Amino acid sequence: MTGKRRVPGQRPRIGRFVALLTVIIITLVVVAGRLVYIQLIAGPEYAAAAEAQRTRDVTLTPRRGSIFDREGEPLAVTMDAATVYAVPSQVTDPQGVADRLAEILGGDRADYVQKLQKDTSFVYIARKVDLETAGLLKALDLAGIAFLDDSRRVYPSNELACQVLGFVGIDDEGLAGLEKYYNETLAGTEGRLIAERGRSGIPIPDGVTYEEPPVDGENLVLTIDKDIQYQAHLELEKTVEQWDAKGGSVIIMDPKTGEILAMASTPSFNPNQFGKSDDNAFRNRPIVDTYEPGSTIKSVTAAAVIEEKLYSPSSVFDLPPTLEVGGRTIHESHNRPRVDWTLTQIVTNSSNVGAVKLGLALGEERLYDYFARFGLTERTGVDFPGETKGYLPAVDDWSASSIGNIPFGQGISMTPLQLARAIAAIANGGELVTPHFLRSMPDSPEQALAWPRTRAISESTSEQMRQMMKEVVTEGTGSGAKVAGYEVAGKTGTAQKARTDGVAGYAAGKYVASFSGFLPADDPAVLIIVTVDEPKNGYYGGAVAAPAFSKLASFCVAHLKVPPTSSVPIMSPPVTGSSQGADD
Repeated sequence: MTGKRRVPGQRPRIGRFVALLTVIIITLVVVAGRLVYIQLIAGPEYAAAAEAQRTRDVTLTPRRGSIFDREGEPLAVTMDAATVYAVPSQVTDPQGVADRLAEILGGDRADYVQKLQKDTSFVYIARKVDLETAGLLKALDLAGIAFLDDSRRVYPSNELACQVLGFVGIDDEGLAGLEKYYNETLAGTEGRLIAERGRSGIPIPDGVTYEEPPVDGENLVLTIDKDIQYQAHLELEKTVEQWDAKGGSVIIMDPKTGEILAMASTPSFNPNQFGKSDDNAFRNRPIVDTYEPGSTIKSVTAAAVIEEKLYSPSSVFDLPPTLEVGGRTIHESHNRPRVDWTLTQIVTNSSNVGAVKLGLALGEERLYDYFARFGLTERTGVDFPGETKGYLPAVDDWSASSIGNIPFGQGISMTPLQLARAIAAIANGGELVTPHFLRSMPDSPEQALAWPRTRAISESTSEQMRQMMKEVVTEGTGSGAKVAGYEVAGKTGTAQKARTDGVAGYAAGKYVASFSGFLPADDPAVLIIVTVDEPKNGYYGGAVAAPAFSKLASFCVAHLKVPPTSSVPIMSPPVTGSSQGADD
């Protein structure tokens, strides 16, 4: 029997073919799977990585809006500047480049070396560099050093209105003052630029793939008058130096509208170099500092008894030298015999005993109610960050002796701006206005600005109080506040400072001297509050603060072209001597 002859080596060849085919198929499957993974699953991630290597996403900073005074004078502006950056891989001589950077930009050479040796394609060297300095650096044509357009905030008048304006940080964000309060309006909206870059990391000219332009910030016009602000700053500095005081503040306001014409505090600082200043200098004292107002608040107490028709300016009071209330003895600041004084004389001579008698006649509830009507239990609503509101305890928290010290300004506290708002209500016919800094928004003229106002007292009470407060200056403790050619109404204040060591009572020898007043008395155009913190070699408001008021008031009426009072001699000189009354 014959059969098929087996071809030698045939089976092994088939086996090898099958094995090879299997390997090929497996390889194809793996490659296909990998392609599916790369293209479908990991595709977006790889595409993003590729784009990140090829492009650079840059935030375009808008130009911050400028701030002007009421006459259009610039107070805060944005100027062109440059950002200096490095592409470390392109820096061939880190040590040498660092030397040049330190020489032109300042700073630590070692810090520059560290930045230039980073494993990255972009590192900031310096931001907000003025164009002149950036030009010097550009002229060196340093390998790996490049520039971007930038801007920086500049305050042309340096310290002028520094606490009011505040300052911005490196990212153009408002950090203090009006720069912070109106940051959203001033800052504008950021833009975006996606630019292609070469292997070196430097952007390719005209290689822009996407651009969304920034929207610049809006300009603001303030109520501040630059000239009046300068005088306030100058006179405050002189007064603080003259009396070797710890500090002080000035508010100058239109009592009819609440527009703040000037606000100054000392010590001050330069917002162009705020990083070199003590944080204590940043405080806008009239808005964030509180103090016991002392005798200045007697005007409010007197207005309350007139409004309630308890007394008139000519009502006569029997005033003993001292008065016992709730176990406490009320004294005058100067010894005097028993007297019969009218309500006007109580205010004119700044009598503590007389003010307490007024408070007792009102009673706790009504006295508190009138202090609230004058805004002393709330913030003023001023357009400024961080306003405090002082302290007036609820009637339920009063002690037996509270009615014996609150009527003349002890046991309570307030900011100078709260006091200014209260006195403005006496000056303007009885309305409690809202103090404010913003006058207009020229880039949004359609936006109406509304500043709330409420009635505190009647026009009749306001008029009677103005007449009484005129006599404080002509006959009483405020003679140092006289202004040639104008009738001035005002009130002196000498307030003890509370202890800060946790012990109840007042610090020995520490006072706040103040004067609050307005002119012309019958049709006020300007209200001024001067406070001097811890003056030495004198502390009465009539001696320390009233003369500064006189000088500032004289400048204001001349600058604002306010007609003089016909009944006052033009050439009568202001009195700048010491206090002449029973207090202050």
